[in-house]
Amino acid sequence: MKKVIAFLTVIIFLITFSVNYYFEFIGLGDPIRYDKDLIYGYAPKENQKKKRFKNSFVTINESGLRSIENWRSSKKKKILFIGDSVTFGGSYIDDKKIFSHLVCDELIRFSCGNAGVNGYGIINMVNRSRYDERIHDSDIVIFLFSALNFTREYTSSETAHFYLNDHDFFLSGLMEAISFFSTKYDVNYLLSKRDNTKKYNHDRELIDYSLEQLAKEAKRLKKDNKIVKIFLSVEKNSKKSENRLNQYIFDRLEDFELENFYFLKNTLNKVDYFVDNIHLSSKGHKIVAEKIISVISLTN
Repeated sequence: MKKVIAFLTVIIFLITFSVNYYFEFIGLGDPIRYDKDLIYGYAPKENQKKKRFKNSFVTINESGLRSIENWRSSKKKKILFIGDSVTFGGSYIDDKKIFSHLVCDELIRFSCGNAGVNGYGIINMVNRSRYDERIHDSDIVIFLFSALNFTREYTSSETAHFYLNDHDFFLSGLMEAISFFSTKYDVNYLLSKRDNTKKYNHDRELIDYSLEQLAKEAKRLKKDNKIVKIFLSVEKNSKKSENRLNQYIFDRLEDFELENFYFLKNTLNKVDYFVDNIHLSSKGHKIVAEKIISVISLTN
C-alpha cells in the first residue's frame, strides 16, 4: 500500500509540475498587476514589463499607461488613448505592434500613452479621463471603443480575474490558470448569481447615460484646450454594426453633439484584421493606426 501511495504521489507531482511548466511556457504565471480605484474601477500598476503570450512584451510605464515611453518626463506633445481591451491590445500582441505605439512611431513629434484597460465600459473610460491626475497633461485625447461598451455597466476591480497584488505564487502558471477559471466559472454564478431576470433591462437608458457622460467629458477636455477624437470600432461578424442597439447608438449621436467622430466600418473591413469577433490582430492594429495618423495629420 505504501508503494502505491508513493507511486501516486510521484505521478501527481510530475503531472502538476508538467502542467505548470506548460502554462508558463505559453505565457501564464506573471500577469499584469492592477491597482483598485473607487471611481474608475482599476488600472495597471505602474512600472511593469511582462513577457506574455507568443513572446509578446507588455510594458506599463510610470503613469500606469501601456507604453515603452516615459509619459511624465516627455517634452513632446502627448496623445492619450482611452478604451477597453481593443485599445489595450491584449497580452498576445507586443508593445510595438499596438496602434497606440504605431501612431507615435510615425508621428515622432508626439509621445503616446495607452490608457485602454480590459473590461472597461464607457463610464470607466470617462472617469479615468476625468479623475486620473497622472494623465491630465495630454494634448490630444483619443477615445476608441465598440458599441458593446455602451451596454457594459460600470466595471469594478472585482469583476474579472485581475491580480490586485504583487505576490509571487508557487506554481505561478498553474495558479494564474486556476485564478482565471475560478473567476470565470465562479460557483456563485451557478447558485445565487444565476440570472433569470425577465424585466426590461434599461439598455437604451444606459446607452443614453453613457453618451451623455462621454459628451460632457469631451466638452470638458476641449475647454481645457485639448483636441478630442472619438473612434467607434466594429465587430468582425457585423462590420456595419446593424443590430438594434448599434443603430440606436448611431441615431443618438447627433442628439449628444459628439464632434470629431469616426466610424471604422470602412477601415476594419477584412476578416484578418481580427483575432476574434472584437479584438484586433496585428494587421488590424496597423490599419487602425494608419487611420488615426491620417486624422491627426489633418488636424495638426
